[in-house]
Amino acid sequence: MAPERFISSVPSVEDDPIAPLLASFSDYLRKVRGLEPKTREGVLLGGRRFLDWFRHHHPDQEPQALTAEHVFAAVEHRLSLSTTSATRTAATSHIRTFLRFLYWAGHNDQDLARFVPGTPHWRLAHLPPRLAWDDVRRAIDAIGATTPVDIRDRAVLLLLATTGIRNGELRALADYILRARPKVDSPYLFMSFTPPVGPFKCASPVSRIVRKRLRHGGVELGRVAGAHLLRHNLATQLVRQRTPINEVADLLGHRSINTTALYVKIAASQLAEVALPFPGGVV
Repeated sequence: MAPERFISSVPSVEDDPIAPLLASFSDYLRKVRGLEPKTREGVLLGGRRFLDWFRHHHPDQEPQALTAEHVFAAVEHRLSLSTTSATRTAATSHIRTFLRFLYWAGHNDQDLARFVPGTPHWRLAHLPPRLAWDDVRRAIDAIGATTPVDIRDRAVLLLLATTGIRNGELRALADYILRARPKVDSPYLFMSFTPPVGPFKCASPVSRIVRKRLRHGGVELGRVAGAHLLRHNLATQLVRQRTPINEVADLLGHRSINTTALYVKIAASQLAEVALPFPGGVV
């Protein structure tokens, strides 16, 4: 079995004296908490950052000397480096998990996790990432139609941008099926052209195609870019065209109308139309 990615990133004991503690923390996350490798990687990084802060500010002290005052200071530092409610919530959650491990493993005789403050995370507080519709159209038009890869990628982006379906729900465009799809015996529609030719093994290749083609089309991308970005764009476009919110929810496959309600905030001009007049007339 291949070693865990994050285990190989833990320095040797000679280079880093906290490596044994982090290795023990990793075992705890796997055996006691039952976390998946990708989740463990993030939590382990949070534990390392906490220890790095503690060693920097209190170089001569061991984890046994940790107090609630240290916890408050470390959390304040981590939150000052976080820019979104999601990263703040993750940072405090990782610190809380690490402190529970220290108490569980006997490295500290206090349950310091109870001193980690909660971070507010309001639903619908942010706007979904999106692109200008003209930019999406330009990126799709910039894709050629001469190679099988071009034809496949154009089909992927067209379906995502105009139907909002998820990665696993991509369906056919006749041009791709008839002219470009590899002649392999598979029930899947979109194929990788990298040998061995076959279906995509996960959703990430579709997002890579979207990012590549958007950049090729001259679209500037932020931190969030992938198949879901085009879903957000479609929802935004439909709301601006005054499509009933329940129809947008049905198209996107949302089980709850509350999920789709996020996009209503984008239609600021329409929201202004439903505002009640100020009592007594114009101020």
